[in-house]
Amino acid sequence: MKVLAIIDVARGARMEAVREQLAHEIRGSWHLYEAGVLREAYATATPTRVVFVIEADDPKAALAHLNGLPMVSAGLVDVECIELRPFVNWSLLFGG
Repeated sequence: MKVLAIIDVARGARMEAVREQLAHEIRGSWHLYEAGVLREAYATATPTRVVFVIEADDPKAALAHLNGLPMVSAGLVDVECIELRPFVNWSLLFGG
């Protein structure tokens, strides 16, 4: 299953601490990519926010994978995991 993970710097997080951990966080996300867990990664118009597409059994499992990242485990970022499902409403076009 695909899970959308929205990751943003936590309110009150010290930017100095975020900068100190950033290289480790990027390295950790690369390891998730190599393992086939992290499928896609995107920057957003908000500089403190990134979006990942994670391959996991459910949002809880996706969060468990992300909890291994240093900034996630330190509470420097907030993570919201959302289950993605196929969009089936196109069937309405075909009387299904």
